[in-house]
Amino acid sequence: MDVSAITFCVSGTALGAVISSLLVQLLSRQQQRQRPQTAPRSVRAAYRSERKFEEDNDDDDDEPKQESRAREVPRKLTTMPTADDLENCLGFTMQEAKRHAEAKAGEAKERTPTEVLHGLQKGNTRFWMGMAKTQTGSAFHRRALISMQYPSVAVLGCSDSRVPVEIVFDQGLGDLFVVRVAGNCLETSTMASLQYAIAHLKVKVLVVMGHEGCGAVKAAGLPSNEIEKEPEALASALQALKRGLEKAPRLAEISDHRSRDREAVVTNVRAQIEGLSQNETVMSAVRNKELIVVGAFYEISSGIVDFFLEITEVPDNVHGDELALPVRSVSRSFFEVKSGQLNEVAGPRSFHIGD
Repeated sequence: MDVSAITFCVSGTALGAVISSLLVQLLSRQQQRQRPQTAPRSVRAAYRSERKFEEDNDDDDDEPKQESRAREVPRKLTTMPTADDLENCLGFTMQEAKRHAEAKAGEAKERTPTEVLHGLQKGNTRFWMGMAKTQTGSAFHRRALISMQYPSVAVLGCSDSRVPVEIVFDQGLGDLFVVRVAGNCLETSTMASLQYAIAHLKVKVLVVMGHEGCGAVKAAGLPSNEIEKEPEALASALQALKRGLEKAPRLAEISDHRSRDREAVVTNVRAQIEGLSQNETVMSAVRNKELIVVGAFYEISSGIVDFFLEITEVPDNVHGDELALPVRSVSRSFFEVKSGQLNEVAGPRSFHIGD
């Protein structure tokens, strides 16, 4: 075999390989055009890498993809929305969003208070471990929330900028009913908001959450003559908090600064829990096992929320040493409310900052 024959054979082999490669690329391009526009990035990247040898591959490919998208959108708008449609905000109506909201509300209604509380704890665990997964939500999710809200948890928290409740518990839009006020204190508007959450939104868990380094609680620990120098409304609010702190006189005996700070915040949370226990709307839900009321402490430095107190109703004729406390790992202690005490506070009660 002469050199020209060898050259011809090699060239023919190369030409065949090129033709085969082109056929594969044409078939791959046709399949790519038929794929949904939401194809994974990894697939698109692999497809582009196979065509590196073509100089104008990007220019040639962009226009067909745009035409494919233009053809795909009208088709999807005329059919029921798929999961990809909802993720990319395509193909949904207000009626479909409303049905989605009703389905989610039904799911929330089926959850027990204990399940809701455990979910809240898991969310906080994700947060302080740096594994938060909650996103802001799609347009479809936001539109679904227009028709109704169905939170399972109400939180009375502090207005401190370092305590964003939804983020701390890794919750999304519509998951929490949050009432924030300096010192997480009960007064007319905060109590009214919590009563609304219990009576109308049917929340399963109510959390009163204080936090590390609370400025309102620190200020409430100042002498009364110092507090009176503040603006009128602020001074009145601090005096209300101070009355709760005076129930723990041993605070002054704690020498460690951080320990004293935590004990003061915990004492304040306990005072607000006591206020809630004097409200029939709250206690009726607790009595019917429809609501769990817990006190919590948020440690800013670690991100951990410690649930340390829970309201429980006990019969009048049972002494503390005879009481079998509920078994819940969430609580280290219980705020016991005697059944007979409810008759004394069953009527309307107003909570004023200056009381």
